[in-house]
Amino acid sequence: MFLLILGIFLFYLVYSLYIGSNSPRAILMDFVIQIKPYLAFFCVYSMRPVLNANQKKIIRQLALLFSLYLLLIGIGDLFIKDFMRLFLSHESRYATAASVLSLCYVYFSNYTSRDKLIFILLLSVGLFSGRSKLFGFLALCTLMMLYINKSFEMKFNAKNTIFLLFAIVATAIVAKDKIELYFITGGFGGGRGVEDLYARMALYYFSLRIFRDYIPFGSGFASYGTYASGEYYSPIYTKYNMERMHGLTEASPSFIADTYYPALAQFGIVGLFLFFLFWYYLTHKAIVSFRKGCQKEAVMAIIIIAFFLIESISDATLTHNRGFFMMMLLGLIFSDIKYKLNMSDPEKIK
Repeated sequence: MFLLILGIFLFYLVYSLYIGSNSPRAILMDFVIQIKPYLAFFCVYSMRPVLNANQKKIIRQLALLFSLYLLLIGIGDLFIKDFMRLFLSHESRYATAASVLSLCYVYFSNYTSRDKLIFILLLSVGLFSGRSKLFGFLALCTLMMLYINKSFEMKFNAKNTIFLLFAIVATAIVAKDKIELYFITGGFGGGRGVEDLYARMALYYFSLRIFRDYIPFGSGFASYGTYASGEYYSPIYTKYNMERMHGLTEASPSFIADTYYPALAQFGIVGLFLFFLFWYYLTHKAIVSFRKGCQKEAVMAIIIIAFFLIESISDATLTHNRGFFMMMLLGLIFSDIKYKLNMSDPEKIK
C-alpha cells in the first residue's frame, strides 16, 4: 500500500511538472507537504514502537497534567481577553491539543469504562475553544464510546444504521452555527454573488470548476487551496478571478489553505476517488479487526478517521503538524491491530 501511494504521488509530481501547474520550487514544496502525513503513517506503522506498562502510565499522567494546564488556560480566557491566544496562538490549536491529549490517554489506557469517561472529560476541556468542530467531534466520540461496547456487533443492520444517522445529525446540530456561517451566510445563502463569497466558500465553489476543467487528474501540485499555491501565487486564482477576494490575494493569501477538501481539485476526480478510497480502506480494516477482538484499536481508528473527515471541512489539519501527530497515532493503532491479529493466528505464530 505504501509503494502504491508513493507511486501515485510521484505520478502527480511528474504530471504537475509537465503541465507547469506552478514553479518547480512550488511544486516540490507542495509535493513534500501533501505526502508528509502518509509518510508519518507508514513509518510508524512499519517501526511499531512498543512501550512498557510504566512508560504507558507516565504518558497517561502527562496527558492528565497537560489537560489540567489547558483547563486553566480555558478558564483564564473567560476572564482575560485573548488569554488563550497568548499561550496557543489560536483557538483551533487549543481544540486540537485537547483532542491529542485525550486520544493519547485512551490509547495508552486499559480501555475500561473509567478510562472511557476520562477520555470524554479530557476531550471536553476543548469546549473552551468555542470551536464547532470540537463540539461535533466530542458529540461523535461520546456517542461512540457509549454505544460501542462488548456486546456491540460491527455490522450493517437497522439498529446500527439508525445510530449512525443519529450520530451524524447530532454532530451537525452541534456544529450548525459554523456550518451556517461557512456555507450559507458566507455563501450564496447570504445573498452574495460569486465575487463576494467568503474565502472558504469561494474555495469550495471554484474547486468544482477546476474539477470540471481539469479532467481527470486536476490542476496539479501548488495550484489551488494549499500553502504552496499561496506562497508561490498560483495563476489559477487569476484565471478564475479570485485574486481580489479577501484572504486570497497575492499580497495576503492568509485563507488560501484554510480548508482541505477544495485542495483535492489539484488531483482531479481521480485523486478525489483515491483520497476517499484510502480512508474507506482503513475504515474497512478497522471494522474487520473489531470483529476479530481488537475493540479499542478499531474504535480509536474510526474516531481518528472521523476527526480528519470533520477537520478537512474547514481546516487543512491533515497537512499540519497536528495532523502529522494524528497520522502517527493512527499508524501505531494499525500496527497494533496487525500484531494482535498475527498473534491470534496459530499458523503465523508457528
